[in-house]
Amino acid sequence: MSQRLSIAVPVAIAVLATSFPARAAVEEIVVTAQRREQNLQEVPLAVSAFDISQIENRQIDMVKDIGQNIPNLQTYTVTAGAQAIQLHSRGASVQNPGFNVSESPVGIYLDDVYFGRLASVNLDLSDVERLEVLRGPQGTLYGRNTIAGAVKIITRTPGDDRWANLSVGLGNYETSKFTGSVGGPIEEGALAGSISMLYENRSEGWQNNPVTGNDAGEYRNKAARTKLHWYGTENFDAVVTAWAADVRNDGYNGVPYTPFQNTGPNAIYDPASPDSVPLGGFYANLDPDGVNYGASDQNGANLALSFRFGSMTLKSITGYANVDDEFGFDLAGGGVGDVPGTTGLLVASDSNLDQLSQEFQLLGELGNSVDWQLGFYYLNEDGSQSYTGAGGFLFDEETDSETSSYAVYGEGTWQLTEALSVTGGLRWTRDDKDYQISCTGILCQGGPADLNEDWEEVTGKLGVNYQLNDSQLVYLSFTQGYQSGGFQSLCFGDLTTGCAGSPFDPQTVDSIETGWKADLFDNRLRINAAAFYAMYDDIQQVVTNNAGGFPTANIGDVDVYGLELEVLWAPIEGLNVYANLGVQESDFGTVDPLSPPGGLGDSCAVDPTPPCAVPTDELASNPKWQGKVGFDYSIPLDNSLAFFYGLDVFHSDNYYNDARNLIEIDSFTRLNGFIGFGADDRKWQVVLTGKNITDEEDNVSGLFTNGFTNIRTPLPPAEYMLNFKVNY
Repeated sequence: MSQRLSIAVPVAIAVLATSFPARAAVEEIVVTAQRREQNLQEVPLAVSAFDISQIENRQIDMVKDIGQNIPNLQTYTVTAGAQAIQLHSRGASVQNPGFNVSESPVGIYLDDVYFGRLASVNLDLSDVERLEVLRGPQGTLYGRNTIAGAVKIITRTPGDDRWANLSVGLGNYETSKFTGSVGGPIEEGALAGSISMLYENRSEGWQNNPVTGNDAGEYRNKAARTKLHWYGTENFDAVVTAWAADVRNDGYNGVPYTPFQNTGPNAIYDPASPDSVPLGGFYANLDPDGVNYGASDQNGANLALSFRFGSMTLKSITGYANVDDEFGFDLAGGGVGDVPGTTGLLVASDSNLDQLSQEFQLLGELGNSVDWQLGFYYLNEDGSQSYTGAGGFLFDEETDSETSSYAVYGEGTWQLTEALSVTGGLRWTRDDKDYQISCTGILCQGGPADLNEDWEEVTGKLGVNYQLNDSQLVYLSFTQGYQSGGFQSLCFGDLTTGCAGSPFDPQTVDSIETGWKADLFDNRLRINAAAFYAMYDDIQQVVTNNAGGFPTANIGDVDVYGLELEVLWAPIEGLNVYANLGVQESDFGTVDPLSPPGGLGDSCAVDPTPPCAVPTDELASNPKWQGKVGFDYSIPLDNSLAFFYGLDVFHSDNYYNDARNLIEIDSFTRLNGFIGFGADDRKWQVVLTGKNITDEEDNVSGLFTNGFTNIRTPLPPAEYMLNFKVNY
């Protein structure tokens, strides 16, 4: 099936493109990747950008959907609640997003405000104006946890244009979705406001449970956002945003696989062996009712101010967020010892996090040859999280954490000639972290622990950019990235030096990147290509241990290198053909031979072979290649009507799920598409969308702890939705 799809889609596109002679052009996209407005094709970085029509046509409905549209970026849900996501890019990763102390190497920014809580970041992308994804370390202008990139979500800001949108969707698995927004001037030319709302409900799950006869995968999401925009004076601009979200779902429902048990103290089953199969069916979770759940309540407010004086602009960006998050799941998926319905270790989490950030930016020009900017950044995160095992009988861990991060940065671009420019920048970052953990229950060992650490780093950037002509840019850059160290969480009662007492160190990267950006054939063909070589020191990876824990360790020094390609072709009016491809390899240099101290038990001292040893060949969730190819086509009809449709196919190579290479995820292919009818200006439309149209069965992640847990995380089966949209 995968090979036929890979051949059929490009052939269909080629036939469409050669059937009609009409002329078209690829649209320009203005981005703020370098913290100022620029044409995407003039930014000397590996940046992907999507406007609202591209977001809709590629069905990027939630944050987790972004990964399939970006070279060398993986985003998917796993463990914790269904609103948590993992992110992996260019070798760097985070695999325990449900912890307050977890930090992603790919920073998530909502309207330029860093969003640090990964356990609740998988939100619906409603009323979004633009997405920007920066790949590679952003060590100068962003800095805060952007060692491998940044995802920027830019929501719509009201102005003098009025709008009113409403969308009603009905889908399989008894899914309904309602979104709406309205905005426009309150006082013409001075003050504008907007409000957007979302309600989504799925009352039938797509995972089955042969033990209880019930389905898993139900959810209900509610969200709202309001904005006020003051633009009544020439040199002052202010935007106030308030938002809230209420998420309820069935949580994470792992699918148990066989086998589970050891035959001796050092015997290891291969979880990828032919006899390792789903215990109750490909989508079958075997837990009793009520074991798995997820809930998140979050709200926040942002204030963005801009003052312009002379050739300089001063910006102030203030953000506050509060997140209450709960989740519960069974680490064995209800299948310990190959017996359906036998629960393993039930883990429940209850957390709260407050985040406050403040950033100042000063941007300016020196004549016509130098663009520069200076900045200051401050972040404070204050949170608490409790973990209970078996209702607190085995352990009840209480944690408190606080992070204060400070940064000062500067960057400038000097235009040496009309075609040649150089860019240089520096950033100083300091992270202060305090952490307390205590434990009660029969498994508790050691503690309580009261820890504090601080780290600081200077990162830099140097780049050379050359404009070959009006439509082609080449660049070469050297960029450094940094991510602070941190503390272990969910120690399963072990508060000794093996877990809570073993902080992990920062990770750093030196990255060389070269790229070519081109708009060719009268702007009908856009090609953006990049090659990179990233050299990580003390790379951070989660090394799952035999006790069921998820400690983060600095496993060694690793080089990751690869190629990235994005193509957008508009051969005729109404037709857009697109493709992206990411290719990457990793080479280990020095390797820490063992997991964190005490993490694997005494058996590692006897036989330090896998799974005790960290492998020297594959990083977690680092497929050698992944890519997507697709098209969308709008055909005008009489009476100002239009018929439109699109199709795309995504493929990922196989990869290992964890740093110990215990679970190999098979390669997979997903076919998505849409077909619709409506007004040619899209003021109203009826659209049928489909994801995984061919109903493939694919896993995306999993968890294996020797002798206890062997579960997988499946991607959904075929999903369809009929949408009725009105846009004015």
